[in-house]
Amino acid sequence: MSSQAAGTISLAIGLLSIGAVLCLRYPAWLTTPELRPHYDMDLLRLILALSMGVGVFLGLAACVLNRRRRAGVIGISGVVLALLLGGPYVPYEDFDQARTWVGLDWLVLDLFFTGSAFILLERLLPRVAPGQPVLREGWRLDLSYFTVNHLLIGAFLLTSNHFAHDVFGWAVNGWLQAQVAALPGFVRFLLVILAADAVEYASHRAYHEIPWLWRLHAVHHSPQHMDWLSGSRLHVLEVLITRSLILVPIFLLGFPQDTVFAYLIFVSIQAVLIHSNIAMDLGWLRYVIVTPQFHHWHHASDVEALDRNYCAHTPFWDLVFRTYHQPKDRWPEKYGTVKPIPGGFVQQFLYPFSGPVELLTGKREG
Repeated sequence: MSSQAAGTISLAIGLLSIGAVLCLRYPAWLTTPELRPHYDMDLLRLILALSMGVGVFLGLAACVLNRRRRAGVIGISGVVLALLLGGPYVPYEDFDQARTWVGLDWLVLDLFFTGSAFILLERLLPRVAPGQPVLREGWRLDLSYFTVNHLLIGAFLLTSNHFAHDVFGWAVNGWLQAQVAALPGFVRFLLVILAADAVEYASHRAYHEIPWLWRLHAVHHSPQHMDWLSGSRLHVLEVLITRSLILVPIFLLGFPQDTVFAYLIFVSIQAVLIHSNIAMDLGWLRYVIVTPQFHHWHHASDVEALDRNYCAHTPFWDLVFRTYHQPKDRWPEKYGTVKPIPGGFVQQFLYPFSGPVELLTGKREG
């Protein structure tokens, strides 16, 4: 491992350690109520303790090797501050749930586990040879989106639940929900994938074909490099709209909690995987499940790829509506919108609301 990598990892561990300890100290304000019942606290505390030790070791290595010394110092300082705040074994006491909270726990856990796994996979199975840098162009902006959209998980959950229940509550059919609940677990899982992806397909296609919605969605298409973090670049309004719409069929069909939880795990992993810089050859399964190659073509700015591959989970609906495009032995040449959009977080947030909205066709314009 290079000294640069050691310093960067130490820095990341130091900052994540502070966030993790704050979650332990202030769970009512900084943790996600829906996730807490699924935590194995003893295991998470052990992982935190081991990670803090690794962070100090790598920070010292970076300082001794005299490269990325600043990152190493910050990483060690972060671990020390986390220890001063109580470290991994802060007592976890009963508490009253706060009325407002942010999902710092979801941010810390997802960034630590997802980042660790996919950075390793992208090193072992890279699509780009000899290897795209981990800290490639635009990573800071993508990390900003990752942070903001994770911290707002509470607002997203609250809004999407209200939308599904208040707007579509009249359409609930007890008999239909009972039939769905009686299906075998695997069948329910396939059904929720198809139902959610039908909404994903329709909404995704609308983002490309309706002018104002495209300006919103163009933010997601603006990265010119694809990796595990690039998929995080999503306008906050798009996250809110898409999650609210996808929850509607899940709510109306009345899937049991175990099916919903399995779906959420699947989506959390696949959403990162399909944007990642990983080469996968699944053979005939490429017609069954969305792969990185399939979704990379959706993000491509090559003419042949414009406005294709709208599905997020399975290519089924793209095959049905003839928007499927996945050459067997080729990957895109270039990514991003054909006409570049502003590059900063604030500028991209304001972009859908700025200037006249012309008649746009997918990625042909920004």
